[in-house]
Amino acid sequence: MTTAAVRRSSLRPSPHSLLVFVTALAVYAGALRNGLVYDDIPLVVQNPWLRSLDTLAEAFQRPLFAFDDEPASQVDRSPAESYFRPLAHVLFFAQRALFGTTAWPYHLVLMLLHGLASLLVGWLLRECLRRPGEGLSEAGSWAALAGALLFAVHPVHTESVAWVSGCMDVAATLMVLLSVRLMVGNSGSWRWAVGAGLLWFAGLLFKEVAVVFPVVLWATDRAVGVRPARPGLRGWVLRYAPLGLGLLGYAALRLNAVGLSLPVPVGSGRTGLYPLHMLALAGKLLGKLLWPHPLVLTIPVRVPPEPTEIALGAVLLVALLGLLWWKRRDAGPAFAGCVWLLAPLLPVFFLQLRGVEAYAERFLYLPSVGFCLLAATGLRGLLERWREHARAVKLLSGGVVVVCSVLTLVRVPTWHDEISLWEDTVAMTPGQPILRGYLGAAYLKARRPEQALEELKVAAGALPRSYQIQSDLAVAYALLGRMDLAIVQFERILQLRPGEPVVIHNLGLALRRTKRMEEAVARFQEALRLAPRRADSHLELGRTLLQMGRPAEAVAPLEEALRLHPESEPARRGLQQARMALGSPP
Repeated sequence: MTTAAVRRSSLRPSPHSLLVFVTALAVYAGALRNGLVYDDIPLVVQNPWLRSLDTLAEAFQRPLFAFDDEPASQVDRSPAESYFRPLAHVLFFAQRALFGTTAWPYHLVLMLLHGLASLLVGWLLRECLRRPGEGLSEAGSWAALAGALLFAVHPVHTESVAWVSGCMDVAATLMVLLSVRLMVGNSGSWRWAVGAGLLWFAGLLFKEVAVVFPVVLWATDRAVGVRPARPGLRGWVLRYAPLGLGLLGYAALRLNAVGLSLPVPVGSGRTGLYPLHMLALAGKLLGKLLWPHPLVLTIPVRVPPEPTEIALGAVLLVALLGLLWWKRRDAGPAFAGCVWLLAPLLPVFFLQLRGVEAYAERFLYLPSVGFCLLAATGLRGLLERWREHARAVKLLSGGVVVVCSVLTLVRVPTWHDEISLWEDTVAMTPGQPILRGYLGAAYLKARRPEQALEELKVAAGALPRSYQIQSDLAVAYALLGRMDLAIVQFERILQLRPGEPVVIHNLGLALRRTKRMEEAVARFQEALRLAPRRADSHLELGRTLLQMGRPAEAVAPLEEALRLHPESEPARRGLQQARMALGSPP
């Protein structure tokens, strides 16, 4: 293997490395004030798989969100049904054991992972910009530093780094970079190749995008001058063969958990190819790398793509593919940059071609490695060509890093809580009723029912078959004391989901508030027939019977509520009242 230059490289701390790491932490320091939002709630706070090691084993046998066993109609089906990411649950399990549900340590861990990824990007850029036989020039060193800083502060990473659930993209990218580091830095060693295969295996278990590792490794090998000891195809096969251990292990686990399933379009009737939507998606995503403002959690769905987005996507894809073809023979840093940028986006484009809405800024975390490598390659060329203007070029590149840092600092507080997140998203993506529903739900959690009602009425009118939105609307009516409307709404929801214990329980609460006590008792009893271990329904049945002056009948449900939830103070107090009313010791 021709690896002398690579062997001299190391991850020893250097001023440049420290600057990159500290900068990566500094721009996201505001995330330490953020809470747990959106998918963080089911994945961290409500996740039943995090209760013990026994329940955690479920994460290796089922899809990412399979702990949510609510029945889904064809309309409600989600692409997440084919997501298999068990190491995300393992990471959350370890953090939950150490930190509980206190948010800032989760954000700190994610910031540290991003800092490490930024360090490895700096290493990758230095290796790729090192000229054969010459080492790393001053221009190459500055360009590598600028590229690593750009990766550390790029605003498009905010979704991945300021949102706890974004750890899947960050961790998968980190595993890919570490695997490349092991393979390139220790060429010819099967021991290190097996280690890289295990890291790849871990990356795949964090997120499927890590599947591109062999492709980006091949491009990096060519860019840094690694050649197999044996010539021809056989040499490359021998070099990459140990990596198959990681792929085989992942394939076995994935087939057991999700089979051969692929992400499906949300809703029914959305099949076929969408080439124009794919080009528009390319324009949106690649455009965010070039000009990362404004940023938004999601974009309008089921709308025709804009001609300007289609044109931009076509131009950028043609330019990247043309550069890839032009540089295919010398296979230098520009070639590697194109591969690192395009390869991780291919699965995203494939999803869009299948009709799956595939826009998310977190999808750009791994591809941005290639973008930063291309930017660093271009910067090195400018510094070497315009030596007399090198100072101005350096100032300009530093200015780009500063602007990106400011945009990131401004964007991070958007992820502070669900209200700030959905208010920003609704403002940036008008005309999407589902987003109004999310904002209404956020207002409900904050006990702001007046604002929630305004949003939920709009969402419920546009999405009459959305169980969650219709249920939230009923709760908003109840919190505002409009029980007549709440009861009608709960009854409407039961038409959507007959026999749903949660809805029946909430209907019982609304009936009790209107003094329709017998009907309330009947609803609580119905909920318990459907879900006998529902502690809340036992509690409310007992409390309703107490209010009706029937303490003897209240004792049994209150005792069962306390048995199911021994820490329930309302059940304990209710049982004491029932026993005292019967003349028994409390």
